[in-house]
Amino acid sequence: GTPAKYPYVGTTYRVAEHWQAGGMTRNLPWLCELMPEMFVEIGEELAAEKRIRNGDRVIVESARGQVTGVAIVTKRLVPLQVDGRVIYQVGLPWHWGYQGLATGDSANLLTPYVGDPNTTMPEFKAFLVNVRRA
Repeated sequence: GTPAKYPYVGTTYRVAEHWQAGGMTRNLPWLCELMPEMFVEIGEELAAEKRIRNGDRVIVESARGQVTGVAIVTKRLVPLQVDGRVIYQVGLPWHWGYQGLATGDSANLLTPYVGDPNTTMPEFKAFLVNVRRA
């Protein structure tokens, strides 16, 4: 995609309440209770610009797909200044999927399949997205 259509930088990550991989996390009742559904972390500035409040359902879309989750508006994701431009980030944990006790969209639906040239490990950490209220 292009920044004109997908103006924000999406990134995937794991949170402390998840254990190793989604297959484990989605099938352990105590972890499902801690993290019951997919969420999308966005900074306060982007949330204000898009009129998204904490707890709203949002859609995040890339050139490869879209996911729906609960907005978590946070101070953790601050806008970046890059070459004189403001760049917003959108954070998506990747533990949800179609099976298990806690199911939901997988952040991997948005990510490019690009392998590191040395190890062929998938590089899923930065990709272009757009976000809107569901």
